[in-house]
Amino acid sequence: MTGAPLGNFASHFERIADLAPDRLAVAAGDRELTWAAFDELADRLAGHLAGLGARAGDRVGIAAWNRPEYLAALYALLKLGATAVNVNYRYRAGEMRHVLASAGARGVIADADLVDVVREASAEVAGCEMVVPIGAGGFGAEVTGADRYPRRPRGDTEWVLFTGGTTGLPKAVLGSQAERLHSLYAATLATLGVEPGAQSLRRALAIDPHGPGGMVALPASPLMHGTGLYSALGALTVGAPVALLPTRRVTGDDLFAAITRHRVTDLHIVGDAFALRLLDALDRAAAAGEPLGVESLRRIRGIGAIWSPTVKRRLLAHADLELVDAIAASEGGVYAISSVTRATVDDHAGTFALAPGARLLDEHDRDAPPGRVGWLAAPVAPGAGYQDDPERTAAAFRDLDGVRYSIPGDMAVLEPDGRVRLLGRGSSVINTGGEKVYPEEVELVLRDHPAVRDAVVLGVPDPEWGSAVAAVVSPVDGATVGADELRAFVAARLAGYKKPRRVVVAPEVRRLATGKADLRWASDQLAGPNASR
Repeated sequence: MTGAPLGNFASHFERIADLAPDRLAVAAGDRELTWAAFDELADRLAGHLAGLGARAGDRVGIAAWNRPEYLAALYALLKLGATAVNVNYRYRAGEMRHVLASAGARGVIADADLVDVVREASAEVAGCEMVVPIGAGGFGAEVTGADRYPRRPRGDTEWVLFTGGTTGLPKAVLGSQAERLHSLYAATLATLGVEPGAQSLRRALAIDPHGPGGMVALPASPLMHGTGLYSALGALTVGAPVALLPTRRVTGDDLFAAITRHRVTDLHIVGDAFALRLLDALDRAAAAGEPLGVESLRRIRGIGAIWSPTVKRRLLAHADLELVDAIAASEGGVYAISSVTRATVDDHAGTFALAPGARLLDEHDRDAPPGRVGWLAAPVAPGAGYQDDPERTAAAFRDLDGVRYSIPGDMAVLEPDGRVRLLGRGSSVINTGGEKVYPEEVELVLRDHPAVRDAVVLGVPDPEWGSAVAAVVSPVDGATVGADELRAFVAARLAGYKKPRRVVVAPEVRRLATGKADLRWASDQLAGPNASR
């Protein structure tokens, strides 16, 4: 753990609050919390929770939209030595009950408009009795008037992150808090150009966030998921301000306004789903001859979904940025990274470099040779796995050569130059007539069509082929495109069996709050009368 100053986030954050109390910690719209105010709010919430009976080792859910109180709630639970449990704010009572029961949660910190669902869900979960509401103006007087929680020594504790449930019910991934701190701290120090060491935090805090080498981070995706949460935590570990959208929507105009207002340097998104929204705002501004207002932006980081070369090129036409695309998962680790600029965007289009320590493994858990399909693996904390699920843990986590690896099922092929080309999650592979088709490979081709804005590809049942490749596509504004044209476009670039046999052209490809495609919705569209065959 070289370079990790402390074993847990709370003690590390307290050190930042002591060293830089007047430095901005979190902002949303016209709300700003300095590190002193952020620390005090977390202290008082921790004191209130302790008064309700919360103790070290407890698990407590957070069901809230992106707002400063979400991060304060997390900080407060870490101060207590408790474990935060991410709860999807879109869940209905039954779905939420599954998460709370699986976690053995003692209570939930929730936005006021979610309290009724939380109470209904927690009523049937033994011991889940605490509900702390977050009102429109923040925490109530019972929190802001509570005694500050006294500081105390802390060590490493468990780290829990529930998966998004894309391939089934959400699963609790168990890991180490110290490992998460070390990983995020080291990665963000590298972005700032600071070498790890005894004085690394002081050197990071000496950097002006708005200066040439500074950082102001805007996680656009929900904090309830790993992409948004780790983006925010990574910035906070070096004392870099975190800006949040002040509304519950994520539109291009919202992103545009927040970048301008807070002078954001690092925008964190989820692939094309978020990038296209920003592009809409940039295109409108450019067409109107208005200043773009994103001069502060230096990097856009994408995690969790396809970020196509076509969309990257369009972004770089507006601004000279570094676009960092990472393959990661709730199970831990960064598996592969792509970093492009205007000068390099065409050099390695669609391929990634393995992240430090990551591997591409064949079916025998050996390093896959060039041209062979393998599974991405990244080192994680010893003992990491799924809670109470030894079968799935054995499938997705393995100890190799004395190192624990997470292998969640992302498949890739090693290119001759040593880079990897992502094929997609193994569970989404379409077996059509005995041939395997990787949906992301087809999606990338479809998104390269000049009339296509967005696309999602999946397999649907077919009496002749077992499964058929199918696509839901949305056109760019003012464009029209037909199913036959799309099939021909794919067939000209990929093997014939990879072209979509069923196609729906819809006004918009519906996506979840995470930015990932809503596969249930897409499946319903393809089963309907508008699916051409």
